[in-house]
Amino acid sequence: MPIDNEDLQLFKIIYAQNPDKPMDFIQEEVLKAKQALLENSDRLAAQAASEVAAANKKGRSFVELKKSDLMLKTRAEIDAAIGDDHITCCICNRKMNSLGAHLKRVHHVDPKDYVRVCGYPEDTKLMGKNLLQKLRVNVEKAQSMRKNNRSSGQETYDPMA
Repeated sequence: MPIDNEDLQLFKIIYAQNPDKPMDFIQEEVLKAKQALLENSDRLAAQAASEVAAANKKGRSFVELKKSDLMLKTRAEIDAAIGDDHITCCICNRKMNSLGAHLKRVHHVDPKDYVRVCGYPEDTKLMGKNLLQKLRVNVEKAQSMRKNNRSSGQETYDPMA
């Protein structure tokens, strides 16, 4: 039977620990170690599968965020995280314009859970104050233009048409 690289590595490790033992003993220990590795691998695969199934059962693939996961712990630090030009992630302390995609992509955390765990009000927007204001102004302009177009009888552009 050909010996593969993993078996050879196991053999070298076990032989190095037991150089005075007979070869039958070394081979038996290699087989035991290989069996233990296979069982551990199967156990880890089953555990991972059950975690994926549990996440799918919940309808989301997010990790549950706990207060202990936060780098910013005090109320003052968390409140100061939302600045004028940026918002600081309470998990990794990274500054950016907005956090929604970052939380999902990097930390696998639901932004609603993040807001809850950080203790922000439920309607908190996870972005810097200036960006939030700029988006509000743009929405108001767009709504105003739609209203003006409707009242003047002009057809509005419908991207779905």
